[in-house]
Amino acid sequence: MKTPPLKTPPLKTLPLKTLRPGHAIVEALRAEGVDVVFGLPGGHVLGIYDGLYDTPQIRHILVRHEHTAGAMAAAYAQLTARPGVCLVTAGPGVTNLLTAVAEAYVGALPMVILAGRATTTTAHRGASQEVATDKIFAPVTKFAVRADRSDHLVDLVRRAFAIARAGKPGPVLIDIPRDLFDGEIEVGDYVAPDTRPRVAGAPELIEQAARELLNADRPLLVAGGGTVASGAFAELRELAELLRAPVLTSMSGRGSLPDDHVLQAGGLGAHRNDLSKRLLVEADVLLGLGTRFEEMETNWRPGFVPAQGARYLQVDLDAAEFGRSIPTHLGIMGDVRTVLQQLLEIARPARAGTHVPLTEDPRVREVIEGVARIDAETDESLKRDETPLSPLRVIRAARAVFPRQTTVAVDVGCLAEHIAGAFPFFRIFEPRSFISPSSFYGMGFAASAAPAAKIVYPDRPALCFVGDGSFQMVMPVLPAAAENHLPVTWCVLDDQALGSIRDLQEYRMKERYLATEFEFQPDFAKLAQACGCHGETITDAPDIEPALARALAANAQGTPAVLDFKVAPDRMTQSRDHFNLYRPAAS
Repeated sequence: MKTPPLKTPPLKTLPLKTLRPGHAIVEALRAEGVDVVFGLPGGHVLGIYDGLYDTPQIRHILVRHEHTAGAMAAAYAQLTARPGVCLVTAGPGVTNLLTAVAEAYVGALPMVILAGRATTTTAHRGASQEVATDKIFAPVTKFAVRADRSDHLVDLVRRAFAIARAGKPGPVLIDIPRDLFDGEIEVGDYVAPDTRPRVAGAPELIEQAARELLNADRPLLVAGGGTVASGAFAELRELAELLRAPVLTSMSGRGSLPDDHVLQAGGLGAHRNDLSKRLLVEADVLLGLGTRFEEMETNWRPGFVPAQGARYLQVDLDAAEFGRSIPTHLGIMGDVRTVLQQLLEIARPARAGTHVPLTEDPRVREVIEGVARIDAETDESLKRDETPLSPLRVIRAARAVFPRQTTVAVDVGCLAEHIAGAFPFFRIFEPRSFISPSSFYGMGFAASAAPAAKIVYPDRPALCFVGDGSFQMVMPVLPAAAENHLPVTWCVLDDQALGSIRDLQEYRMKERYLATEFEFQPDFAKLAQACGCHGETITDAPDIEPALARALAANAQGTPAVLDFKVAPDRMTQSRDHFNLYRPAAS
């Protein structure tokens, strides 16, 4: 008996519609779920702007400098795990994005950049603003392409979003020659591919990792940016509690575990404390979760990295990260959340008979008591009303004034000098509520990025710590924040210098200072007021908290705020250790 031929239903031919190319791109953005675009228009990209005019579902944030657009888009990605979108014009319009795009690339943040380009008919003829930006951006993007046909534009957008999200996320650039916006193209229904599958770890590696963690005497978990990107917050907490394992976080991993959890112990490298320093070197088995142990976290020196005899288990979506910074004994390629779920399937039954309450476990008590001691010592050291102000006093006061759900951005100078992002000096309680630079550490990145927090979380306050050197690089963010009703408070920790570089001149160059102290400093408060923001200068310690409260009140009314705190060039011990800021012993 012959098998009857398989009858397949006829394919349905979807009707095509005719659109101008810029409008077709905007429709593709809508289909990808884009709700905001950060940009600055120019003649080369007006075709897309014309499409946005008819699309109120997509908000456009007008910036004053393209770097601000790139930084906000990267922060949007950091806070949402969705691609941030930039729209800029040709030549200098797109090259102004480069530093922010490099931050996103190093930090594995998904972005899609739509950039203008000179027309195809004038290519290679010295056209206005013509430069091979696709080649310039190639080293700092996952994919950079120059479009050459208008009927390929929608497919390129689809590919850009797929690449930006897939595997290890990152930025993608599409250069669009101006003449491709002319005429009309036929487009069908847009289908956005699902490029975010949860990659599981190899079962035999999961079993080995679980066995090592369960048998460890002093296990330690280290959560990085991959933990945040994966959304593995509940899984991290459960595994830490089952193992009674303290948790350290990299800067990009802040918020993975609330900072008031009894197993949260601090950070790494320049951001460590006495407790996290000791826990790292005493651990016998460490599980790294989407973290890289990069230079600011380790300096690759003994005491900043796991002990020689310790076992390091590393989970990452990118196998190229295994052993890149420190030796990896067991590398598990996979999504952090999925791998943690696999480990929990083994750990739950193995620890089912554990009846000692969490807070009574000796290892947990060690963490609780260590954090309490650091808090007490810190508070005791800040009781004096000093002038210039202690930067740490400003940081602690801001935590007291701003509510728990505040989104916090910390710029690189404050990371290097004042440890504004370190635990327990400023606590982070909510996941995806922390904006920090990647290990690219561009000055001004976080200060430019901070207003994106009010787009993602319009009902939460937003706070940024920034040094005076970094702030002067990115002051165009102020009118953009005011115009777009993005009320952030910037706390400028103003020591009248490029502080961390001056430190190096002081300790390594025998006080041969050059070009690191500002002989002239703008009045940041008046500049803020001129840009439609609330502005104050604070010089006395009793005025710190009232000024912060006034800034928070201004934010509640929709007004951004700048607080210029005149601070001393104080450095935390961990910062001195990391940068070796000690005078050579007398011979």
